[in-house]
Amino acid sequence: MGSHFTMERRIYMSSFAATIFISGLVTIGVSLMALLIALAVMLQSCENRNSGALNIETYDYYKIYALHAELNSLDVDFFPAICKDVAIQYINEGQYMRDLNIILGIVEDFFGCVRPLNDSKDIVLMDADDFFTSENLHSRLLMRW
Repeated sequence: MGSHFTMERRIYMSSFAATIFISGLVTIGVSLMALLIALAVMLQSCENRNSGALNIETYDYYKIYALHAELNSLDVDFFPAICKDVAIQYINEGQYMRDLNIILGIVEDFFGCVRPLNDSKDIVLMDADDFFTSENLHSRLLMRW
């Protein structure tokens, strides 16, 4: 048959090097599995803790939505149901009454400082919504910066 020459490509390594290589692969695999398990436990913990509706402690989102509806003359039917629920909660928790008392205090302080002029013009006409909303909105924006 004659001579037959073949060339094979192989990687030759000692048993010690193979042991180190395989132990490295096992270590990486175990580390990835531990990471996967840790992430799954953390995700499960977050799902259990925050199940249900998202509770927002501040009413800024709903105030902005209400201001938008007021400026654009939208009807009550355009409000999302969650805004109605938060408005009912806002009233039932007493936050509405506290805000109303603050507004009344501001109005009383304002009218306590107003003195009539001697020019016989004794009528004061104010739109409380426009006066308080614009003043309050600008002061809040300035306080955040």
